[in-house]
Amino acid sequence: MRGTSLLGQVLATRYEVVEYIDSGALGDIYLARDKRLAFRDVAIKVLKPDTPADQVARFKREALLTGSLSSPHLTRTSDFGVLPDGRAWLAMEYLQGQTLATLLMHAPTLPVARAVRLADGMLAGLEAAHAAGVVHRDLKPSNVFVVEEPGVSDHVKLLDFGFAKVYGGDAPALDVTGEERIVVGTVSYMAPEQLRGRPADHRADLYGVALILFRMLTGALPHIGAESDASMLTAARFRAANLDAPARTLVSMGGAFAALTALSDVLAKALSADPADRHESAGALRQALAEAADGVLPPQASAPGAGAGRWQHSDTTQPLSVPGHGATPAPPEPSPTEPALDGPAPAP
Repeated sequence: MRGTSLLGQVLATRYEVVEYIDSGALGDIYLARDKRLAFRDVAIKVLKPDTPADQVARFKREALLTGSLSSPHLTRTSDFGVLPDGRAWLAMEYLQGQTLATLLMHAPTLPVARAVRLADGMLAGLEAAHAAGVVHRDLKPSNVFVVEEPGVSDHVKLLDFGFAKVYGGDAPALDVTGEERIVVGTVSYMAPEQLRGRPADHRADLYGVALILFRMLTGALPHIGAESDASMLTAARFRAANLDAPARTLVSMGGAFAALTALSDVLAKALSADPADRHESAGALRQALAEAADGVLPPQASAPGAGAGRWQHSDTTQPLSVPGHGATPAPPEPSPTEPALDGPAPAP
């Protein structure tokens, strides 16, 4: 087990590493106890020694961004440092539950009310991020965490702001063209403008939420995908070549979906190929979903439209951007199934 090397160590004279949790492609995750606040557990993410420089930069960027954002639907970083051997680490809140990707592995489709509630939580987090000028750009089920702990159920936290873009800075975006164009995000969940290599603003995140909601409801994505074993570049080219093909609508999936015309219309608008045709803000999409779902949502965590003004006056052609790469295509999606309009999700 690669992750045992930090057990028993104290980072920054504060975080005592008490348990190994998991390992990923870039490093390890531990459970640590905050010695200054003995009642608080934190998660420690530490990179591997041979992590590429661009991934280290992305890691640092995530620490800075998530440390500055404040929302009950965003995972906040509390500390950042470098080990004596040069490995970077960050401390963040410890979450109990599972990613949406894991949830969908066991329940390929979710009841409409539950799916819309989860989407509402994503949008609430995006309202806070967008109001601060931060665009996520890599929304997908594995970057959505569903918190499950005593007294809390289906509370959404957005993860991984390593590909995020910050608007309002003075520096121009990096312009990479031709075969070396950097693909930022995960192909299956990218907005059309991202695949075309055009600047992506907050409306790319709204497209991502709509894709995830469509996936939660139907077990499939609305656009045609490449073969499951295709490389990221091949999958990106396939989607780019089919961007003008109309996405499937929710009502076109048949069965009980045929009656969900209002929800289908909201999703169709959010999935417009042209960003100008989508909802103007995360708050506007939250409000539209609430109305289409006819009151199935819980009390809102933040007021709809709170971040709309931020985008009406921003110069979105001059973002401050630190690009990343290395994302892998999403796994093949399960075949569509009819939705459960209420009651429990399908059994695994």
